Amino acid sequence: MKKLLYSTFITCFLVLASCSDDDGGGDLIDFSTSFSSETVGLSESETSKTISITFSRAATEAGTITVDFTGNNAEYGTDFTTSPGATSSSLTIPVSVGQTSATFDLNKLTDPLEGTTASVSFTISAAIGTDWVIGNPAASVVSFTPVAASSGTLEPEVGGPNQPNMVFLDLSTQQQVSARRDSWEIAFYNGTENRVFLNPALLVSAAELEGITDLNVVSSVLEFEESMNFYTLNTTTFQPEEVEVTNVEELLIGLPVGYSQYGNLAEGIKFTDDKEGSLEGTAFGEISTTAEENNVFIVGLGAEIPNTTPDAGAIATTGDHRGFMKVRILTDGDNYIVQYAELDATTFEEVTIAKDVSKLKTAFSLTSGETVDVEPAREAWDIQFPSVYSYYGPFGGFAGAGLTYSDYVTHNTLGGVGLYQVLSYEVDGEGVRTDYDVPSYAEFTLEDADDSAFVYDDRAVIGSDWRVSGFGGTPSVKDDRYYIVKDASGNVYKLRFTAVLSANGERGYPQFVYEKL
Repeated sequence: MKKLLYSTFITCFLVLASCSDDDGGGDLIDFSTSFSSETVGLSESETSKTISITFSRAATEAGTITVDFTGNNAEYGTDFTTSPGATSSSLTIPVSVGQTSATFDLNKLTDPLEGTTASVSFTISAAIGTDWVIGNPAASVVSFTPVAASSGTLEPEVGGPNQPNMVFLDLSTQQQVSARRDSWEIAFYNGTENRVFLNPALLVSAAELEGITDLNVVSSVLEFEESMNFYTLNTTTFQPEEVEVTNVEELLIGLPVGYSQYGNLAEGIKFTDDKEGSLEGTAFGEISTTAEENNVFIVGLGAEIPNTTPDAGAIATTGDHRGFMKVRILTDGDNYIVQYAELDATTFEEVTIAKDVSKLKTAFSLTSGETVDVEPAREAWDIQFPSVYSYYGPFGGFAGAGLTYSDYVTHNTLGGVGLYQVLSYEVDGEGVRTDYDVPSYAEFTLEDADDSAFVYDDRAVIGSDWRVSGFGGTPSVKDDRYYIVKDASGNVYKLRFTAVLSANGERGYPQFVYEKL
């Protein structure tokens, strides 16, 4: 048995990592209203668009917002209407106590003539409430044809402290698409390679049974012809220990994602996809076109999403383990063939999944046996909030462990989106601050963008590093960094996080602002 010593720091880190505290109170900030974006575009297929007005905090009294508008080659009642309806080129939007934003709809009745454009300019002209003020931007232009948004404030619908949703966001259209994290376990790559991805937001894991190609011979009591050797982290001594696995029952102990998950980084053995999200780093590996080369995998179905409500500022994202299934993936031309069953079943189900070139991945639920509509089109999203994120990786610089993070953010590397971080200052362990010679977020322009710095091969550049986790206190947004994003169409944006908590101090309500350069 091999052991490596861990420092007291690591032990303290683990203790702190398991803790969460909350804070609250303070005076209310001024109540201001502003559009979430200065420019909005409708796609050719869209007949309506919801326009958002954001508040600086939750409303503590009822009131109204008045929005005036003028049309450019667009006449009210003929080319467009609004909901609520308008009179004399003006509409009134009611605000109730507790609201943090308000919306209205523009309904497109006709398309602009070929070769022409049409748009409607909206302006907040009044905010009726005690000491209510109009913020910036106070105007927004809605185009009847697609246009990349020039700026905006987005609040991904993560879903609160249980963080039940994964959310995909497109900066140019300000669209967001969400799906529950527990709606799927595996996803199939629709590109030229045959790859299978695990759901990191659900803590799904997978272990290959070398040389076994028949699902029906696999059960929880199956003995292996050759033993497997891994490392596990002893959570009492915080030391890695070597472990020998001789059967499926023993393998199941170290398959779920957690500090004591089995693996061997030195040998490249891990039961999760890699952190970076590369095609080459999948636990399933490349699916062979030769059937005999595709072995059976045991898949850990991840962790339940709790429905408990934690204290303000805290999270509750991972519940009981969801169990295990046995899975084998084959190919047939541009189709995947999925064979799967409960671990001790003597028969299995088989499903054929065709590649859908419009999307990067097709999600599949092993528990329901159906494909699930999760991702938007391959170039219709830039940033994702998987919310919860897990992988097997280095821990403390000495060994590997299954790691799980909340408030996580990734970008669409497989869809051609690049991103890099700009660090404005850094504070060392002794509290000494070093300022870097970089523009502030407000001052950063397109001329400052470094095309060679964009990262296209690591989706986890942002990760959870945009916020302070809140060990022993309230989580907060780091003010020492912002991000530069280049989407698949070549639009360049700067992006800065502005909230990790709701106005009431609840976790799972992130917010960020961005601006097209």
